[in-house]
Amino acid sequence: MSRVDRRTLFKLGAGIGAMACLAPIASSSLSIGDAGAEATPVRLRLGAGWPLYGNLLGLSTRRLAQRIQWLTGGAVAVDLVDIGTGSLPALADIGDIPVDAWHAAAHLWPGAPPVWSLFGMQTFGMTAPEIRVWRATAPGLDQRERLAARAGLNVWFTGEVAAGGMAIRGKGWPGSGRVACSPGSSALWERLGFDTITRTPAAGLGAVVNGEAVAAEVPPLLAGPVRRLGEAGLGYVRFGTFSPGMATELLVKSPAIATLPADLQAKIAQACAEEAAALSAEAAQDEQRWLTDAAEANLLVDMPADSVVRAGRTAGDLLRSLESDAYAHDTVDAYRKVRRHLGATAAGCCVNHTAFG
Repeated sequence: MSRVDRRTLFKLGAGIGAMACLAPIASSSLSIGDAGAEATPVRLRLGAGWPLYGNLLGLSTRRLAQRIQWLTGGAVAVDLVDIGTGSLPALADIGDIPVDAWHAAAHLWPGAPPVWSLFGMQTFGMTAPEIRVWRATAPGLDQRERLAARAGLNVWFTGEVAAGGMAIRGKGWPGSGRVACSPGSSALWERLGFDTITRTPAAGLGAVVNGEAVAAEVPPLLAGPVRRLGEAGLGYVRFGTFSPGMATELLVKSPAIATLPADLQAKIAQACAEEAAALSAEAAQDEQRWLTDAAEANLLVDMPADSVVRAGRTAGDLLRSLESDAYAHDTVDAYRKVRRHLGATAAGCCVNHTAFG
């Protein structure tokens, strides 16, 4: 989809507004062939960790639903569901939620094991290009699938974006106060002396706008038009030259697809792989465009170098604390091996150069 077409779609979608929680708002179900001869499709109710309209991640969710429909020849239909923007359900409660699948990121799940954040976003972890290597090659390959299976879920990678930095009130790094962040990041910010409230990125931005938080983790793709940030009196913090990456993924309850033939499950995997390629290419362009606009509007703020160093070291300490967890040990070991292959760890890079990059 071209830039003009996508922005037009965003404008149209933005006017739709939020739907009722858990209300089906769209379906990718299409009529194919002779209606009388069609088998009843398997229906998946799909929620997302971000708004479905007005942003590239929401477009990715809608596009993924269409890809699954097309590639399975209508055997799998996806109903998009508005699950709200406050937070995803606690991982232990998803069996009771009338949703079959989620398009989200691993670090956004309340109650998930801390090691899950390695597959979503770590504020001072892997960059977006590194995220793809980590999830698609050994020794990271299949690590996420193994952990998701323990929670009764099937998972497929659907692309990486830059998690960017943080929206803040004013034009200076606050240093203290309340941070709106993902569940996977709360331990880091609390160790750095902040109070935290767990929010999805879109809801976190709202928390800063209404004064509930002094800062929020918000990727450029979910920060909205630069003009609106300026009008709201917000700035955007970068961690030196470093921008962490965020992996998106499709999580499906295992019972929801247990009866699907292997070839249809392979088609779902193909749909996710195709969307991963499309999202990553578009995201890189949109992110750079957004940051350029933010710089021209004088909204970019650099976190002080000493704060970057301290945060990087704290992230390293948290990673080391996971090594004693039998559930996470093998995954952390694989994560370290990938980081050594790609280069210095984030904390080491920070100490040596005072900024990531």
